[in-house]
Amino acid sequence: MEAVSCHRHGSVLASMTVKTHRFNPFGKISSLRIPARLGPNQHHQRCCRTPVMIRCQSDFQVRVADSTYRRELIAAIDVVERACELCLSVQVQMKEEGSGFSSGGGFEKKDATPVTVADFGVQALVSLELSSLFPFIPLVGEEDTGKLRKDWEQRKAATTDSETSASPALIELVTHEVAKVASEQIKNLTVEKVMDAIDRGCENLEEASRQRNLSYWVLDPIDGTRGFLRREDAVYVVGLALVVEGKLVLGVMGGPNVSYTINDGAVPWETPRLQMATNGNNDATVQTGLLMAACAGCGCWVKPLQARRGEPDRDPASEVLLEGMIESKVDECMTLREAKFCISDHEVWSSHPLAGALASRAAALEDRVTADEADILPLCCGSLCKYFAVALGGASLFVLHLQEGQYVKVWDHAAGVICVTEAGGQVTNVMGKPVQEMIRDGQATFRPEGGGIVVANGRLGEKVTRYMSAVRDMIYVSDNDNCWN
Repeated sequence: MEAVSCHRHGSVLASMTVKTHRFNPFGKISSLRIPARLGPNQHHQRCCRTPVMIRCQSDFQVRVADSTYRRELIAAIDVVERACELCLSVQVQMKEEGSGFSSGGGFEKKDATPVTVADFGVQALVSLELSSLFPFIPLVGEEDTGKLRKDWEQRKAATTDSETSASPALIELVTHEVAKVASEQIKNLTVEKVMDAIDRGCENLEEASRQRNLSYWVLDPIDGTRGFLRREDAVYVVGLALVVEGKLVLGVMGGPNVSYTINDGAVPWETPRLQMATNGNNDATVQTGLLMAACAGCGCWVKPLQARRGEPDRDPASEVLLEGMIESKVDECMTLREAKFCISDHEVWSSHPLAGALASRAAALEDRVTADEADILPLCCGSLCKYFAVALGGASLFVLHLQEGQYVKVWDHAAGVICVTEAGGQVTNVMGKPVQEMIRDGQATFRPEGGGIVVANGRLGEKVTRYMSAVRDMIYVSDNDNCWN
C-alpha cells in the first residue's frame, strides 16, 4: 500500500481511499471504509483517522482454524443470518393490511418496552437451532411466553368445532415465521415446541454459574425493537454471544438494515471494498445487511448478510459461512477533539454528561470539545447498534448513561463487548473496570459502578473514564428517561 489519504467533501459517502501499486502475492486485497457523516448537532467535521483494513479474504478462516470454538462460531453465524431473514420477513408483512402484523404483532412488556413477532421468532429460532447442535449449552434470552400462552389458551377456549378465529393467534404467527427460515434439522414445528423453545431462554443460571464451569449462550433477539417498529431507517441488531467458564469467547451481530456500498477495486487484484452508508440513502449502489463476528484471539470480522431465499438449505455447520469476511478495526483517533461521538438519535449532545466533561477544564486542551464542534453519529434506541458502529470504525466511542446503582441487561451488551474488544477497543465502566468481568457471573443483569459504560477505541477509553470521573456528579440523573442506550 503506497498511500492512504482522507478527504471530506461534505458528501455522505466521502471516505478514505487506498492506492495500491504493488502486486500482492497473497491474492485479492480487501479494505473496509467508513464514511464521513454530518450530524444534526454539528457545523463542521474533521478528518478522523478512520482505519483501512488490508487483508486477504481467507484470513478469517485461517485465523479461526485452530480455535476451540470454531464449530460454535460457524453455528452462531448461521443462526444469526437466519434470524435476520426472519426480521426482514416480518417487516415486509407489517406493511400489508390484514396480515396480523400491522403493529409488529406484539405488545408492550411490563418495563414498557415493545416486543414483536420478530422478537419471539428470533428467540425460538436461535433456541431450536443451537439446542439441536449443542444440547447441553443453555441459553440466556430476553423473552418469555407468558402472554403468548395466555393468548393461545384464550383462542382455543373461544373457538368451537364450528368456529375459526378471524385472525391467527400471536404464537401461530411466530411459528409460521420460524418455519420459513429454520434449517432442515428443525422438523415438525408446533406452537407448543416453539413456546418451549422460547422459554428455554429463561433458565436460571445463577447457581450453576457460581461453579465457573458453565457455558451458555446470551441472546438479544432484537436490540432496538422501537427502531424495528418504525419500519423506516432506524438501525436494529440481532446479538448472540457465548460465555465459557466466565469469559466471553465469541459474539455475532446481525444488522439487517445497516446500509453499505461496495466500491470495485481500481486495479485487477483489489477486491471490492465495503463501505458503511447512511440509512435512507436512495443511491442505487447502496445495499443493506451486514453481519459482524468476533472470536476470542481471532479478531473482529464483517461481511454482507447472505440472501438465501430460493436457495437450497445450507448446512448450519458449513465452512462457507466463514468466507468473504473482512477484518474490522476500531478507528485510530488519538484525541477527543477529532473523535466521532455516537449518541441516541432522540438526544442532543449538549445534554450528555461527557459533553460537559470535555468542555470543562478537566479535559486536556487537545481533548477539549465544545457543543458546536462535536462530530456526532446519532443512532436509534438500543446499545448493540452503537457497539456495532464502534467496532466497525464508524464511531470512536459512546457512553451508556446510567443512574448510579442502576442495573443493565446482559443481552444488551454481551455480543457488542467482544466485538469491540476484538476490534481493538475497550469496554469499561466509568471507573475503568472491564465490563467483561461483570458479565461473567451468568446473571441476566449486572450493575456497572460509577454510573455508566464507556465503549471506545483503544486510545480514547482511558481518557474518557478519567475526564468523566473528574466530573462524576454530572452523570447522576433523576429518572430513567435520561438513560443512554
